[in-house]
This record gives sequence, C-alpha cells and structure tokens, in this order.
Amino acid sequence: MDAREPVGTVRDLWGFPVKSMLGEQLDAADLSRRGVVGDRAYAVVDKHTGKVASAKHAKLWPDLLKCRAAFVEPPREGADIPPARMELADGTTVQSDAPDVDAVLSRFFGREVELAAAADNGYTIDQHHPDVEDYDPDGHQDEVVEAQLGAAFFNERGLPPLSRKTRSSISTRSAC
Repeated sequence: MDAREPVGTVRDLWGFPVKSMLGEQLDAADLSRRGVVGDRAYAVVDKHTGKVASAKHAKLWPDLLKCRAAFVEPPREGADIPPARMELADGTTVQSDAPDVDAVLSRFFGREVELAAAADNGYTIDQHHPDVEDYDPDGHQDEVVEAQLGAAFFNERGLPPLSRKTRSSISTRSAC
C-alpha cells in the first residue's frame, strides 16, 4: 500500500469531555499521540468508593448517558484543558470549573461524587465482562470486575508510576 493512498474517510468527529457522558460533534480537533485532545479529560468519581462512574455499569449510574458535556472552547495541544459545560438529564447545567460542581453532580446522582481530571490520580472502574468465552484471559464471564486506571494500575502491579516524561518517551518510541 502506498502511504499516499487514502485508507478511509472521516464522516463524523466527536469529542467526549466527560467519561461516559454524551459528547459533542466537532468540526475539527487537535490530535496528540494519545488521541483527540481533551477526550475524556474529566470523570465523575464516587467519593466513597473512589471508582470512576461508567455507563458500562448502568445499574449504579442509570442516568449518566442521559447527560451531555461540551467544552466551552476547543481544547488545544499543549494548553490547559478548558472547562466543560455539562447538561444533566434533569435540565440542570453546570460547568466543570464552578465552585459547586461537586454538589450539583452529587445531588443529581444521589450520592457523593466529585468531578476529577481523568485517571492521573489512579482511579478504579467497575467493568462488566459479558458472558463471552475468552473475553477476559482471567476467565471472568458475566460479572463486574474492578479495573485499575492511571497510577492505580501501576500500584496494583508493584510498578513505579510513569512520569509524564516517561509516558511521552514511550509514546514517541511507539509512534516510530
């Protein structure tokens, strides 16, 4: 295949500022080695369990996919992530940088939550593993399994967390 030959066409471009909330259709997006800049930059975290809210666990978070998030301005590579405006299913709107964002989200979800920057702090998430043979090498089928994100992944395995410099170096090497 010649590198100049097209391999596909982008029909729609979407960004998702908050994990598991509906996102926004984009006209353009900055890309980094990690993907679309700002994608899943924020996450709702249960303060009691420390777990990230996920639409994959619909019984715990039934209204999460009824919420929508959009950045107030486009995120840019190398710049701070801008605030996101969240429209909750009950009609409430709150911005990620509002002083009462955690209280507004907690009221909506009916439990104490906080809006956090995605996974750098080492959160966990409950993932549902479907009843499909060989989906999970550990043999979990049709059950919820706790998975580690960010620093928690490295801590669980007794590994030192990756610094930003190391992550950048790995991304650079893998892109070559």
